[in-house]
Amino acid sequence: MGRLIRIEIENFKSYKGHQIIGPFHKFTSVIGPNGSGKSNLMDAISFVLGVHSMHLRSQNLKDMIYRSSALQQTDDNNAVGSTNSRSPRSAYVMAVYENNQGNEIKFKRVARQSGQSEYYINNAQVPYSEYNEALEKENILVKAKNFLVFQGDVEYVASQDPKELTRLIEQISGSWEFKEEYDRLKLEQERAIERSAHAFNKKRNTAAEIKVYQAQKADAEKFETLAHERRQLVIQYLLWKLYHVEQKTHSLEGEANGKRIAANGATDDQNLLEEKFKEARKEKALIHRERTKKELQTKKIKTDLDEQRPSSISITEKITHLEKKLTQTKQNGERVKRDHDQQIQVVKTLGSDLEKLGTVVQSYEASLPVSSLMQGPTLTPEQLTEYDACKQQVSIRSVEEGAQLQTLERQQKLEYENVEHKKSKLDESKTRLSQLAEDKRQTTEDGNALTADFEDVTKQLEIRRQELMSLEQERKTVHQKEVELNEKLQETLNKLLEAKTEQRESEKEIKFRESLAMMKQIFPGVHGKLADLCRPTQRKYDEALAVILGRNMDAIVVEDQKTAIDCIQYMREQRVGAATFLPLNTLRIPVINDRFRNYTRGARLAFDVVNYEKQFEPVVQYVCGNALICDNLKIAKQICYEKKEDVRVVTLDGTVIHRSGLMTGGRSGSQGPKRWSQRDVEGLTRTRDKLLADLNELSKHKRMGSAEEIAKSDCAGLENQLGILQDEITTAKRKLDGIKDEARHVQEEISRGEQAYQEAKVKLDEVDATISQIKQTIALVEDQVFANLCAQIGISNIREYELQQFGLPQEVTERRSQFAAQRSRLEAQLSFEKEQLKELSERLEKLERVYANDTASLTQLQTEKVALNDNIQKMKVDFEKLNADLEQQKDLENGKQQEINQLRHDLEIKGKDVENYLKEMAKFETEIEKVHSERVTIFRKCKLEDIELPLIRGSMDDVLVEESHATVEDSNAMDVDEFSQRSIRSTDWMVEVDFSRLGSEQKDNGDTSLEREFQDEIKRRGEEIDQMAPNLKAIDRLEGIEQQSKDNEEEFNIARKEAKKAKEKFNLVKQKRYKRFYDAFSHISERIDQVYKDLTKSRVYPLGGTAYLTLEDSDEPYLEGIKYHAMPPTKRFRDMEKLSGGEKSVAALALLFAIHSYQPSPFFVLDEVDAALDNSNVSMVANYIREHCSNQFQFIVISLKSTLYEKAESLVGIYRDQDVNSSKTLTLMLDQYQPQQ
Repeated sequence: MGRLIRIEIENFKSYKGHQIIGPFHKFTSVIGPNGSGKSNLMDAISFVLGVHSMHLRSQNLKDMIYRSSALQQTDDNNAVGSTNSRSPRSAYVMAVYENNQGNEIKFKRVARQSGQSEYYINNAQVPYSEYNEALEKENILVKAKNFLVFQGDVEYVASQDPKELTRLIEQISGSWEFKEEYDRLKLEQERAIERSAHAFNKKRNTAAEIKVYQAQKADAEKFETLAHERRQLVIQYLLWKLYHVEQKTHSLEGEANGKRIAANGATDDQNLLEEKFKEARKEKALIHRERTKKELQTKKIKTDLDEQRPSSISITEKITHLEKKLTQTKQNGERVKRDHDQQIQVVKTLGSDLEKLGTVVQSYEASLPVSSLMQGPTLTPEQLTEYDACKQQVSIRSVEEGAQLQTLERQQKLEYENVEHKKSKLDESKTRLSQLAEDKRQTTEDGNALTADFEDVTKQLEIRRQELMSLEQERKTVHQKEVELNEKLQETLNKLLEAKTEQRESEKEIKFRESLAMMKQIFPGVHGKLADLCRPTQRKYDEALAVILGRNMDAIVVEDQKTAIDCIQYMREQRVGAATFLPLNTLRIPVINDRFRNYTRGARLAFDVVNYEKQFEPVVQYVCGNALICDNLKIAKQICYEKKEDVRVVTLDGTVIHRSGLMTGGRSGSQGPKRWSQRDVEGLTRTRDKLLADLNELSKHKRMGSAEEIAKSDCAGLENQLGILQDEITTAKRKLDGIKDEARHVQEEISRGEQAYQEAKVKLDEVDATISQIKQTIALVEDQVFANLCAQIGISNIREYELQQFGLPQEVTERRSQFAAQRSRLEAQLSFEKEQLKELSERLEKLERVYANDTASLTQLQTEKVALNDNIQKMKVDFEKLNADLEQQKDLENGKQQEINQLRHDLEIKGKDVENYLKEMAKFETEIEKVHSERVTIFRKCKLEDIELPLIRGSMDDVLVEESHATVEDSNAMDVDEFSQRSIRSTDWMVEVDFSRLGSEQKDNGDTSLEREFQDEIKRRGEEIDQMAPNLKAIDRLEGIEQQSKDNEEEFNIARKEAKKAKEKFNLVKQKRYKRFYDAFSHISERIDQVYKDLTKSRVYPLGGTAYLTLEDSDEPYLEGIKYHAMPPTKRFRDMEKLSGGEKSVAALALLFAIHSYQPSPFFVLDEVDAALDNSNVSMVANYIREHCSNQFQFIVISLKSTLYEKAESLVGIYRDQDVNSSKTLTLMLDQYQPQQ
């Protein structure tokens, strides 16, 4: 076998640029740190040998290409790969392989950026199929991957179940190539076998059917003979029936013609009355229309009056409100006018004071020039020096007096300010007292006005309350009368309803009796109502027996169930109503308990107190049962409650004790139902109309409720206004009391302030006196000291000089300041009072304007009220006139209504006559129709059942299967004559039957007994035929079945051949699949034990362990699993799942090596198969590889464990070159060092 020499890579995954990895020897180990690119080398080998990218840890081929974005350049830009700054667009891996002949073969695979692959052999591009064939020639099987063990495959093989192991061997053996064809041919075989079995079953069932139909043929022939005999009997019966039907038809037609003539005359009279009735109704409609028009006019005027009444009340209230408002406005104007005049006087006074102050200031300013001339002498500098020295000497001599004077002057200033403060406060209190007096007067006036308004509103409220009470009393009276009228109306309506219900019940009862009489004539088996067929033995049992019979009183007794069904159909067609039918031949009759006949005194069986004809005994026994009739309730309770008999008991008064013990009361029976005549009904109708008219009149009065609501609203408004006025009066009183309290308090303050003011003035006078004394003392000292100086300048004393030089300017300034302050105070007060005067003027003007506007509004409202009252009076006159016209129209309408009622009464009587004629005529017509229908039914029966009647004229082909004449609804729209003629016309009446086969006895005897004999004989023959139940189609069917048997035989032969052919094809594929699978399994099974022993033997255990494979299905092993058993040395047999992780890995490696030995590839690449092994197991694996590697069998192992790779012949080291961000390789031959070791 050949071997792999080297791998050349360019830009594949982590390998940048072009790199050569190798050479590879018999046992080459690939080593390197994690992340260096060892597994990428594994991917490169797999890639170049055609493994799909999904098995190479990449989804797309473009992921195989090295990415240049990771390039790192050095500072001098001389890094490897710098010549190509862009990412490579492709990558390739080339495997250099040497075959047995020593020739090198270069397998190359290129991956493009587009995700496509290109394949080359010796640099020549080839398709993948040729590429794969070249690999298979060297026993490198890409699909089976017999040259690779990926990382993790060992753990996967160790953990796989038997089914997965079977699939693995199928891949290795190549038997899986036949799986699709195997499944298809197996399905075809199963379907062919199923078709063959189905054809065989059809063949067998057909043979069985032939035997059955042969037996049925004989029965069918016998059946035909009996059917012919029965058919002749049926023809004889139908001839007899048709003969008597035609005889009855001729008899009924004569009677019907007489009734038809009478009905036509009555119909003419009825039409004449209807014309009169319609004319009367038209006249009444005209009168009614005129009356309705008058009523609408009356209602409109009444509505207008009702609408005007609130307007009148509203205008009156507005006038009253305006009058009150004018009075209040006038009072407020007078009060404001008085305040306005007072304010004018105040403004004038302040203006006068301001003018007087100006005069004083002018006088003072005019006097200043005269005073300013008196300036006194002027001192020389020497005199000024002397003056200062003298002042100093005076100060020294009067130190004590000077200090006292300063103290007293300060005290004088304080006392003066205190006097001014007391005076100002006293003035304020007096002003406040004056204001409070004015407020007291104003509040008193307001309170008096509010009190007057309160009394006025109280009077208005009392008046409106009286009006409200009157309206409420009127409403109650109207309501009471309305209730009485409604009660009378309800009573009248109930009587009318009772009368109409009785009329309807009477009509219903009459119609029911007529229908019953008709059914008696049409159907011979109808006997009548049960109440008419039995009666009590004594009158005293009437009530009790009526209770016992209950709803069965009106039940109709018939002969049999068929008659009951015919009657029900008839009643449905005639729309008569519902009824209960009691067929004598199907009643479940209870057994009479003879013990109750003489059970106790005063009790007897209800069945024993009824008189009836013998033939009706079953129905009487059915409805009465074991019910007992007792004389009184005491006896009934004794039977039911004391003796606890399970029986229904009824007393003579109708009280019932049911079997359950429940008791129900009897009938009163004291008064019979009242019978209402037509005159009573008309009287009730007139009463009803009168009551409705009275209620309509009352409804007009009920509209006065709006006036009552207005009165209630007015009362509520006035009460609310009273509450507001009461609150305002209380507030005014509280305010007045407050003003009085405050005035009393201010008066007390004035008294205290006057006293304090006088005391402060006294203190100020005392200080002034003391200051004057001290100043005199100091003046004596000054006179002594300044005597020489005063003499020099020619003045009497030095104070005169000082006053002229220093005192006058200071006094002028102080006086001017006083004048300015007084002027400012007066101007401010004058401005304030003018504002007050302006506000009062505006308020007075507003009040005058409001008063003028309200006066104009009052005049306008009074004018409107006069016009409204005139309009209301006019509408009242019109209303009275219309009411009189309306009453006249009502009288006319009532008279016309009486005429209509009379005509209606006459029309109803005539209508009943016509209806009676028509009913009698319809009775005959119905009988004719019934007989006709019976004849038509016979003919149709003959045609449908293919019965050949003997005919004199016509043919059975003339008989129509469907109806050809008009329906009942259509015929109702025709005249009576046309109806009668049309009802008996039909195509089948054109057929004339030959009755010659009937004997004279059969023609004369039309009794039902003969019909019963015919029917019994026909029924007997029919039952005999029905019991046979032959297959009449057996003869024809037999021929078809025989032909079908031949077809089934042919179909079975074809299906059997197809099944045989499908089985042969399937067995051929099955043998091929089995051979391939079993060859591989046999080889692996033979090798597994030796491989496992080689992997597990050691010096301690030289024999190693044991391993073997077993098939779960020896016939078709590929359909089931393969069990793998491995027993390590010294271990007993156990399941693979219970082995340790290392033991499982060794067992898995043994299996992989054994599988590889079947159709081995020239080299075997293992990726970290020792990952889960301990050192001892790694050593055994290394020894195994070392022993089995050769020039014909090459191992390339990727490992991280030194125990394994140190035993290799050569090492391929893979590292990461961080400078260029690429994986790099180094190669080292270990064999050259072994001799030295």
